[in-house]
Amino acid sequence: MNLTEALNTALPEIPAQIKETYPSKHPKLVGREHVAEGKNVIIAIISGSNNLFQFTPIEWQLVQLFDGKRSYPELSDLFFEQTGTLFEPNQIREFASNLEASDFWYKTPFEQNIVLQQKLTEERLKHKKKKSKYGDVSMMQFSAWDPDRTFDKVHPKLRFFYTRWCTLLTLGLFGLMGYIFATRWEEIGNDTLQFYNFTQKGFWDIVEFWLLAAAVLFVHEFAHGLTCKHFGGPVHRMGFLLIYLTPAFFTDVTEVWVYGGRKERLLTILSGAWSEMIICAIATPIWWNTPSGTFVHDFAYKLILITGLGVIFFNWNPFIKLDGYYLLSEILGISQLKEDSTAYVVGWVKKHIWRLPVEVPYVPKRRRLGYIVYAILSGAYSYTLLYFAARFVGNIAGGFIGPEWSFIPALGAGYLIFRGRITAFVRFMNTLYLDKKERFLALATPRNKLIAGVALGFLLALPIWRETVEGRFLLEPANRAVLRAAVPGTVVEVNAAEGKKVAAGETLLRLRNLSLESKAGQTRADALVAVALATQAQLRYAAFGVADRERQQLAERSRLLDEQVAMLTLASPIAGQVMTPLVADRIGSRVEPGTELVEVADLSTLRARIYLPEFAVRKTQVGANARLLPDAAVISIPGRVQSLAPASSEMAAGLSEHTQYRGIRPPTFYAVTIQVENPKGELKAGMAGTALLTAGRRSLAGLAAEAVWDFVRRKVW
Repeated sequence: MNLTEALNTALPEIPAQIKETYPSKHPKLVGREHVAEGKNVIIAIISGSNNLFQFTPIEWQLVQLFDGKRSYPELSDLFFEQTGTLFEPNQIREFASNLEASDFWYKTPFEQNIVLQQKLTEERLKHKKKKSKYGDVSMMQFSAWDPDRTFDKVHPKLRFFYTRWCTLLTLGLFGLMGYIFATRWEEIGNDTLQFYNFTQKGFWDIVEFWLLAAAVLFVHEFAHGLTCKHFGGPVHRMGFLLIYLTPAFFTDVTEVWVYGGRKERLLTILSGAWSEMIICAIATPIWWNTPSGTFVHDFAYKLILITGLGVIFFNWNPFIKLDGYYLLSEILGISQLKEDSTAYVVGWVKKHIWRLPVEVPYVPKRRRLGYIVYAILSGAYSYTLLYFAARFVGNIAGGFIGPEWSFIPALGAGYLIFRGRITAFVRFMNTLYLDKKERFLALATPRNKLIAGVALGFLLALPIWRETVEGRFLLEPANRAVLRAAVPGTVVEVNAAEGKKVAAGETLLRLRNLSLESKAGQTRADALVAVALATQAQLRYAAFGVADRERQQLAERSRLLDEQVAMLTLASPIAGQVMTPLVADRIGSRVEPGTELVEVADLSTLRARIYLPEFAVRKTQVGANARLLPDAAVISIPGRVQSLAPASSEMAAGLSEHTQYRGIRPPTFYAVTIQVENPKGELKAGMAGTALLTAGRRSLAGLAAEAVWDFVRRKVW
């Protein structure tokens, strides 16, 4: 608390008698002429601030005359002498007053203290509520330093980044990066999603992620500032930023809007993402050409994951105020796109839906549809980010306090994040109530109350509530085959590896059993001799019966031995993927009959085995709709119940946590089977998750009555 605040708190209100002063233009005021919508305008900024001002050329001439000494009549006379245009003193006073509201004019330290005193006095009179010292939790800024001198020193050494030859070299690197991405997309795409999945990261993994992200983001923001400096604009602010609780940096490059034109502004916006893509383009061939397991290989791959697709998903996303938003705003020529579109949609809804006496901001007809679409998409995306931010906090805390209590920090984070929105909603509902109060009381006649009661009862009796039951599930292959050794032998050939796709009938392993193969060959030869002897006996009509029986016995023995020899070659009976790890390690080993060698599963179709508690089974029927949400996914999968086990079974290990409390007994579970199509192979066998099964539509009254009746029947029988 400074001296002014202390006096404001302790002393009574004393009206200040201040001699009238006149505005003076700021000594750091800078302006440049631009063309906007076919008109010449002056875009100005007070160097070091982030507020832009736009003037017409004649207004800019008037601003130059404010020196803090001339009165408004003197300014009117002087301006008329210089331009021949007459502005009345009252018009000039109003013009100056409008700029005063934006802190445009220069103030001496003494005047700043007076303004601070007046501001505190107004706040006390208005009894304003105290706000969070951090402001809006969705975006918090912490200014760190003035980097302008640093950019002055660095820019001459890094000027080559803006040369034509460097740009062509960078584009060539981008082409090589695109080729490598295309050839290795399956692993890079999947690993990127996994890299940003914090539910499976440990503490040190998260620390490593944020340190790496901070380094990349610093380069990103430094590129913005360097490009602004390249086009002649000073850079006076750089610091730390939290966007939806996500750490980031920021650089104030507002002055490029004064010193540069449209091209310079677009290049300044693009420079941040461009720098990240350069990092990715350098790291990609390094990862591609270095041996696996080395530090350089692993570090380069992590740079790819954090800069490659992250640029597209985050920096170039136009729905939050990052590079993509400012790029879209500059292309459309709408500087306050998010604010203007949101204000228009909110005002329209209040006036036309809720019939409140508000004024809808004017928007040209050609922009209205675009404003509506952008406001809806931007709002949905922003609130989705807020939701995942709260859920992220809960997931991280769940690793320390247990998943069953993770909802507490998640609710706390949600309250901090949504507090401003909740307050605004409560304020809106209060306004709506006050506006409709008299009309509502006028309608609250006994007759209308009776009608409303009957309508409410009818609504409670309507079966409009979709009842669901929930259970944990485990994915397993719908079609699988296990190849076992049918005869003893030694593994001599393996054509299978974990994850390899095989066709039906494809040979996977070969065994050798020299004793069996020799015996089969000898028996085959004896069978041929027996056939010849039987033929001779038949021709001589001598001892044919004995020879024929010998021939049949040897033929049957040869057939059985040949079948055993054929069993030394193991082929897959189905098409699918090899699930057994380290199959090649079997080479040279002796196996006995019944030994499991290879498992093949068809993962194009999976079977979800859902474990429902006993009380939920009676609400489930074959053919009921279901939705499955794996723990590592954000999009649910539709399905339909195919079968319901007639007997109870134990839940698969790892699907639920066992409680140690004696008063909480685990229920009996019944397995429900659902077939899930998996054509792209995104789902894996062994994945667990939560399933919601539709049990039909019920009325709210029926659900309440059922709950009461079940409670009574459990204790009264």
